[in-house]
Amino acid sequence: MSIQLRSRRGPIGVGWHAVALRRAIESLLGGSRASGGRADARAGRVAWIDVTRGAARGAVQDSDGELYRPQLDLTPYSAPDREAFLAVARAHPELPARMAAGEYPQLVEKELSAHEVSLLPRGPSELSHDCSCLDWPGPCRHVAALAYVLVEAVDEKPLTLLTLRGLRLEDLVAPAAGTSARSAPSPPHDATPAAPPPGAGDNTPSPEDPTGDSIGTGGSAGTADSTGGTVGNQGEDSGSVDGSAHPSPGFDPSRADPSLLAAVLGEHAAALIAAFYQQGSQDDEPPHPLR
Repeated sequence: MSIQLRSRRGPIGVGWHAVALRRAIESLLGGSRASGGRADARAGRVAWIDVTRGAARGAVQDSDGELYRPQLDLTPYSAPDREAFLAVARAHPELPARMAAGEYPQLVEKELSAHEVSLLPRGPSELSHDCSCLDWPGPCRHVAALAYVLVEAVDEKPLTLLTLRGLRLEDLVAPAAGTSARSAPSPPHDATPAAPPPGAGDNTPSPEDPTGDSIGTGGSAGTADSTGGTVGNQGEDSGSVDGSAHPSPGFDPSRADPSLLAAVLGEHAAALIAAFYQQGSQDDEPPHPLR
């Protein structure tokens, strides 16, 4: 049993994030080791790969038939880098679904660069390696073969980068502590009847009712809950008189079929994402106008 690369010739990696990872790794490997590792990876010599926090491990069979255990390490986020990444990620509530679908938007990396943070290796200094073979100090061709398998894994599933950096998919959809506007209780409405009785024209509510001022704004300024801004952008016509919302032509996570994500993420994570966006959609629905 071995891993077969999809790439049979030329550079390995198609997506921009996979290409960036490959280039960072190749700057560590050097030309000859990169060439040997690429040949071993395409020959199916990598038996398996396991990605955990900060490390990718595997088994590579050498030409002599012996099995070696290479390891490639990527430094996990420090606490400040983790918070910077999550702040940017939560400003893009569509990011978990896009990453689950095999995309990692370059816009997110551009915004992270302002905080001097990257989900990808920023250079060879963030990478280290080890192997059970005697090719010291390396990196050996077994590490190189493992690296190319990792590049294709990241190309297909960018969530692998989250794992290496010490993050989980749930971290991207969980609201920051104390900053979620959705968790705040609604102001009391007992001073105004929900629906005036027929013929009671004297009880018409004032158009300057303070409880209605913030409903149509799509999220107040200064909130750290990243889900408000995007939902507001998708529903620019949500303040129509009849309370109806016209569908946005863009991606709408609240209408996504959880079964489409389950094959990539598993049922638990897919259900978590679906519940998060569906709840957000319900919270953002404008109230029925008073008549």
